[in-house]
Amino acid sequence: MKLIPVVIGLSLVPLVYAQPDPKTLLLESIANYQHDWRAGMNWACTQTDVSRSDGTNKINVYEVTPLDGTPYDRLVEKDGRPLTPEERRREDEKFEKAARERKAESPEERQDRIRKYEDQRSFLKDIPNAYDFRLEGQESVDGRPAWVLGMTPKAGFVPTTSRGAMLKHLEGKLWIDEQDVQWAQAEAHVIEPISIGWILARIGAGAKISLRMTRVVNGLWLLEKIDVAGEARVLMVHNKTIDEHLTFSGYHPEGAANILTRGATR
Repeated sequence: MKLIPVVIGLSLVPLVYAQPDPKTLLLESIANYQHDWRAGMNWACTQTDVSRSDGTNKINVYEVTPLDGTPYDRLVEKDGRPLTPEERRREDEKFEKAARERKAESPEERQDRIRKYEDQRSFLKDIPNAYDFRLEGQESVDGRPAWVLGMTPKAGFVPTTSRGAMLKHLEGKLWIDEQDVQWAQAEAHVIEPISIGWILARIGAGAKISLRMTRVVNGLWLLEKIDVAGEARVLMVHNKTIDEHLTFSGYHPEGAANILTRGATR
């Protein structure tokens, strides 16, 4: 009879060790996200922006294509309708101008443009130190098992990047695909108002930001959807309801060869 507790204890050992360390899981997922985000800059897609206000939808559609190291958004539908010939001509001229300007850049100018684009995601470096993480279990996302990681702002966090300060005002969850250790879904809630620029806007507490990723090919995960809902104070004067929905579809490689050294093994 004395063996029974020992046998039960030994049977639970695989279950205990099957649980990943939350911080280790997060660090690997961020590295994988960064890899796929950079690989994704060689892929084109269609971006559909839906803005809802006063019971009406404003819909714009863009073709997003790689252009000398960073994406270019080319408007193809405006307010839910195809462009007029004149609007299409103007968009063609803007694209051709951007292409000429980027071709004429010096190596230093090109590097600076790419750096500024990548800086938009510099806050990722601060995430590991900005939160306390807890493993909340497992759920299915699009039929694939995922770890659920809860994130609570850590007291005393000091950002090291220009965009990292906003993390102090957000709490959320990450759904991390178990096989690829890649973000499948993320959700953030604004717990304190966030200022954008000096006086441009202030997003109020209670706003919700969510994103969804999609597995494109060979373990490559790219953005599928972003939703933002909440209240903002524009120019610190006008209250505005935010109800924005961005979807990304029709991914296909374009431009430089798409090399997936990490994803090819998965």
